Amino acid sequence: MKYDLRRTLVRASVEGAVIFVGILGALFANSWWDTREARERERSYVASLSEDFDENQIRLQRAIESAELVKVAALELLDVEISAQARELGTDSLTVLLRGLQGLPTFEPVTKTYDNILGAGDLLTLRSGDLRSSLADFQSRLLLMNVVQETQERQLVGIIQPYIIEHLDYLAIVQLDSDSVPLPEPIHSESVHAVVGTREFRNWVVTRLDWADDLQDQHITVLRKVEEIQAILRQLESPTRKR
Repeated sequence: MKYDLRRTLVRASVEGAVIFVGILGALFANSWWDTREARERERSYVASLSEDFDENQIRLQRAIESAELVKVAALELLDVEISAQARELGTDSLTVLLRGLQGLPTFEPVTKTYDNILGAGDLLTLRSGDLRSSLADFQSRLLLMNVVQETQERQLVGIIQPYIIEHLDYLAIVQLDSDSVPLPEPIHSESVHAVVGTREFRNWVVTRLDWADDLQDQHITVLRKVEEIQAILRQLESPTRKR
């Protein structure tokens, strides 16, 4: 009887141990699989983020170059101090410079991958704390940049264009690229000569110069953050990355 009891206890212990090991094995397998899936998602996210930020870098560089063209046009107009100089420069050249002031360099960011990560609740899948922090900082910088861009767009429509319409000629503001929309010869094109060099005109140009410089500074700041994120992403994509 004692022998049977001992045998039953041993069998129960063995069966319990087998069940326990099986449960631990299942938990380990599930954990291993979840970890593997998370790493696959992380690699996919890093690759997609790299594409997004490569495009962001290109767009920012274009915006910075566009702002520089506005600044160059403004400085060239400020060099024209009197009407006589304006006539020497020529109406066509003045028109080109005035059109240059109409540029509004803007940056439309690519945030699709980051938005998807947040929407999926997968931010912690990105194990790099530096990457998570830099992405959040990038988003916060975009908020300030968008305020500046939107403010300058309203100023352009509300201040710059009305000034041109009132004091200059339509050729100073219209930027048609299509030959299918013919325009008549300007009647008041000579008016630009009388306006250039006046205090009001110069103040107007300096204001435009200041806006372009401010927006360019915003874009440069965001570009630096983009380049910082690109460096982190390159490190994460490197085959020598420590795992």
